[in-house]
Amino acid sequence: MTAFSPDALIFDVDGVLLDVRKSFPEMIRRTITTLWEKRGGEADSEGYNSEYEWVLKRHGFFNDDYIIPWVLLCMALASGEKKLSLALPSPARLADMIKNSGSDVEEWTRRNFGDEIKLLTVQEEGWGLYAGDGRNPGLYNLEVPLVSTNWKDMPLPVGIYTGRNTAEWALAKATLGWQDFPLSQTILYDTGVRKPSPLGIEILSDRMGFKRPMFFGDTASDAKALRAYDSNGLFTAIGNLLPEEKSYPSAQAALNDIFGI
Repeated sequence: MTAFSPDALIFDVDGVLLDVRKSFPEMIRRTITTLWEKRGGEADSEGYNSEYEWVLKRHGFFNDDYIIPWVLLCMALASGEKKLSLALPSPARLADMIKNSGSDVEEWTRRNFGDEIKLLTVQEEGWGLYAGDGRNPGLYNLEVPLVSTNWKDMPLPVGIYTGRNTAEWALAKATLGWQDFPLSQTILYDTGVRKPSPLGIEILSDRMGFKRPMFFGDTASDAKALRAYDSNGLFTAIGNLLPEEKSYPSAQAALNDIFGI
C-alpha cells in the first residue's frame, strides 16, 4: 500500500479500464476520411495517427473523440486544399496551433477555422462507426478490458469520472462485466461535468465521502482534474501518453503493484 493512504479509487475509462486503441482512433480516422471524401476531397492520407493523438491528448482540453475529427476537418476545409495530406497541419504544426487555444475548443475552432462542416454531422458519423449502424458491427466490439478485478472486489470504494456518455458507458460496462456499477458513483459526459474540471471529483467526494482519492487516468485532462481537486493528490498514469508521471501498462498492473491484487 502506498504511503499516501487513499480512501477511494477514481477511474477514467478509455485507455484505463478499457483498451480502446482499435476503436476510437480508428473511428476518428474513418470519420475524417469518409466526410472528407463526401466533401469532394481526396483522402490520400489516414487523417489521424499516434502522432496526432500524442499532441491532442497531452493538451488537456482536446479530449473528446468526436470533437477531435471535427476540429481536424474544420482545419482541413479552411485550407482550401483538395488532398487531405496537404490540408491537415503536421502534428508539430498542430501542437503549435493549439498551444494557446484555451479551454473552449469549439469556440476556438469556429473563430479560427469556421465550421463549414457542422459538429453534429461529425458526431453522427463517428457514433455510427463506433456503436454500429447497419453498415458495420461497431468498433466498440474491438475493445478489451485492462482490468480483471471487479469493482466490488477493489480494496477501496470506486468512482468513475469519464468523458463517455450514457450510451457509451453502457457498452463499456457490458465489456467490463460491470453492469451493476452504481450510477451515483459515476460522472458521465452528458451530466455537463467534463474534465479537466475537478468538479466531477468534488461531486463524487460529496456522494461517496472520500477526501484522498487515487485517480487512474491516461491523458493530461485526467491529471489536471485530479491536481485541481488536490495538488497533493496521487495520480496514477496508465499507458504511455504521460511519461513524466509514474505509469503502468494497465489498470490491473497498477492495482497489482500498489495493492497486491
